[in-house]
Amino acid sequence: MEEEIGLVPSDKIDFNKAPSRKYTNAEKYALREKLFGSEEVLPMWVADMDIQTPFFVMDAISHRVKHPILGYEEIPDTFFDSQIQWIKERHGYELQRDWMYYSPSVVASINLCINAFTDIGDSVIVQSPVYFPFYSSVSNNDRKIVKNVLKEKDGYYTMDLEAFEDSINERTKLFLLCSPHNPVGRVWKEDELQRLGEICIKHDIIILADEIHSDLIFKGSKHIPMSSVSKELEERTITCYGPGKSFNMAGLSVSTITISNAKLRAKFEKVYKATHFAEGTVFGHVGFEAAYTKGAPWLEGLLEHIQGNIDYLDICLKEYMPSISMKKPEGTYLVWLDCRGLGLSYQGLKDFFFKEAKLGLSTGISFGKEGEGFMRINLATPRATVEEAVSRLHSAYESRHF
Repeated sequence: MEEEIGLVPSDKIDFNKAPSRKYTNAEKYALREKLFGSEEVLPMWVADMDIQTPFFVMDAISHRVKHPILGYEEIPDTFFDSQIQWIKERHGYELQRDWMYYSPSVVASINLCINAFTDIGDSVIVQSPVYFPFYSSVSNNDRKIVKNVLKEKDGYYTMDLEAFEDSINERTKLFLLCSPHNPVGRVWKEDELQRLGEICIKHDIIILADEIHSDLIFKGSKHIPMSSVSKELEERTITCYGPGKSFNMAGLSVSTITISNAKLRAKFEKVYKATHFAEGTVFGHVGFEAAYTKGAPWLEGLLEHIQGNIDYLDICLKEYMPSISMKKPEGTYLVWLDCRGLGLSYQGLKDFFFKEAKLGLSTGISFGKEGEGFMRINLATPRATVEEAVSRLHSAYESRHF
């Protein structure tokens, strides 16, 4: 079986070796025909890695599966303690156990919080372009999306805080913060978060911070948890954390929601208990704890590997395909490609990438109309995959004589 799926032995982990996903139902592969019209595209869209889930996570699951009963289990305190210690050591912020709740995913948490803290018809602010479930979570719950468009200059994005404040009215109750930001790769600085927070305090806006990418930070940047900026902001911020992105374990459906304010927790718990997330899965419990107790050295190696992929792509674009540009991300393993220099329409851009280059990337417009002319590529892959993507892209680029 190990040979069939290309499993890399735990003592030989190499970020440049990709286990085959042929015999799995991996979303990025299974949906190629449906989304891109061909199974020949190289899929680099979904935000999971084509890198083996860490051996210490797999070992923990293997150990648990040896017990012949997979019944109901309570989440042990050590589960939450492992994340508390991780965030304290990595981000300098200390959570409390009674603030924390299990959730199967960040998107589930967002939907839950929209129902807990807003009413039908209320407004929710999102900063566009942004991860597309932010929009659907608002609209599917019959709330109004209010866009605060990020300002872009030479590929670098900043918050338009004047427009943010101007967008607030008496029915604006919640703000969805993506930190680090997907897809533009910004790691927000403390002064940016402070000024943003002051507006939210002034207008009594609750902040829901999606910090799922907070461990994927490159040298020169530092993740600042929104709740750590001030005590006042801690009292109005709900934060979504989880190991799914950092350790490639999204399939375990395990994350957390943290709420320090007792009044907000009481509101949240009414919806939470009615939804019945229960206690998650037995494999999620042990995988989560293993990631946070043993994962630091592995994560450092991963970040070095991804940074190398980013640098490689940047060099290739500048030298061989100057009409496509990128700003190196400060965080996440996602790169926001500026393809406006190609001069193609939305359909033309899709045809170029999907049909000619045979690359399955995320279209920028899926993150909001402000993403038109951009494409998002996932570089959490072996270097050979990035090299193949560059080769395909360069061939299509040369054929077009851009």
